[in-house]
Amino acid sequence: MADKILKNKTKIIFALLYLILFLPNIYSIYYSVPASDDFAMALGRDAYGNSFFEFFAAVPFFFLQRGGTMVAFVFELLLNPLNLHIHLGHAYGLYMIITFLLCMAAILYGVKTIVKYMIRNHTESDLVASVITFLTAVMLIENYYYVEAYNWYVGMIAYPMNMAFMFLAAAYIIRFGQTGNKKFYIGAIITGTLAANTTALDIPLGIFFLYIVLINKEFDKHISNLFKKYLPLLCYIIAGLIAVAAPGNFARQSQYTEEVSVSNSVIQTIADVKFFGMAVLKERSVTLIIIAVLIIIGFALSTGKKSKPGNIILYGIASACIWMGCLLPYVYGRGMTRTYLDVRMQYVFDFLFEITICLGALMIGQWIGYIVNANLEKFGYIVAAAVAVLGALALVVTGRYATTVAYEVYAKRAEIAASYDLWNGILLEIEQSTDEDVVVDRDYNVSWNKYFLYSGMEPGEVYAVDLDAFYDSQQILPNVYYAKKSITINYPR
Repeated sequence: MADKILKNKTKIIFALLYLILFLPNIYSIYYSVPASDDFAMALGRDAYGNSFFEFFAAVPFFFLQRGGTMVAFVFELLLNPLNLHIHLGHAYGLYMIITFLLCMAAILYGVKTIVKYMIRNHTESDLVASVITFLTAVMLIENYYYVEAYNWYVGMIAYPMNMAFMFLAAAYIIRFGQTGNKKFYIGAIITGTLAANTTALDIPLGIFFLYIVLINKEFDKHISNLFKKYLPLLCYIIAGLIAVAAPGNFARQSQYTEEVSVSNSVIQTIADVKFFGMAVLKERSVTLIIIAVLIIIGFALSTGKKSKPGNIILYGIASACIWMGCLLPYVYGRGMTRTYLDVRMQYVFDFLFEITICLGALMIGQWIGYIVNANLEKFGYIVAAAVAVLGALALVVTGRYATTVAYEVYAKRAEIAASYDLWNGILLEIEQSTDEDVVVDRDYNVSWNKYFLYSGMEPGEVYAVDLDAFYDSQQILPNVYYAKKSITINYPR
């Protein structure tokens, strides 16, 4: 037993570090309740006889009326915990915690694979890649909390799950280029096609594929046939076109605003990238500390080495295209004319932005080390560790630790639990009521905080959607899920 622990001590240490890092998120997610479209995406309407017929009636409805992201729709319908039609309580939060951890594991596996590809000539590439990946994870977790992507089942499936598919595809693309193993080629096609059906991820994944396959020619040593070489990209394009060209997109777009030109959408997207990108850099001190540490690590990796790092200019152009590509479909589809992102969309942008700047910082450091051309590797690691420690101390001394997610969740822990008690009680009362027209009264409310997502039922509003409806553009569908003629919740705003 002791031998196994010693043999795997590095993995155990990283597992503990990740547990500590994720604990605040796990706490907040544990206090989740079903919300908004969760009710609409649950199977079990009596009007369709059984869930099998209901599912095959729902899929074409969403394609024709809501959009072409069929991968998300299918998973949302089939894996919805509300399909059990029992009061879930904290079981809903536990389900979301498991989903969150699986998605983060897949994303970080992809990040680590990319990092190992960037430092592939280093003898300790696995350990160093693990450190770099963890530092990237710290930035992703501590900068912002995305309640619509973490605490909401439909949001989790639509965004983190597909982000996980995209980073799995990125890892499989690299691994196939390195090994020629067909399982990675097939995996890249499957996971990439699933991810590319999300409009925000189609362009970023296509850019990554071209970077690895067209620019770096990693597939050339394994595939000579042009069609087979670019078959994964073709699948991604088809999946993306299905998402974009679905009739439901046009039906949904008409609900938001009048049509906005592509050129205006591009201008607005540039403004969004600038605003939200600068927010990550200027408002979150953790970002600057980690960038500095990664630059120094990159320097340490390349100093005294003769292997030339990747093309930093090409990388910068590709990164900018990824940032633009993830937001442009959203901005154009929603007809956005002001700088604003839904929380779930900010999750997509921030993750892609932060991961690319972390990898970019590493590459900048590699170039500095390559240019200096002196054997300073150990010194570089010592300096990187010192900067990390001093940066953490600076957060404490300056009070900037209060901007981290970990601290904010700790500070809001009582409000998060109280919000859960309020809404869990409301949902339980609705479920247990024998009335057709349910009225639930509460004489108190809990102050809003960004770490809890309430169920979406507004005070005094009567929710009375037809019981066979799959969606309603004006209201969410709690009464459909609970099979009630109407539901009204009264509570102070």
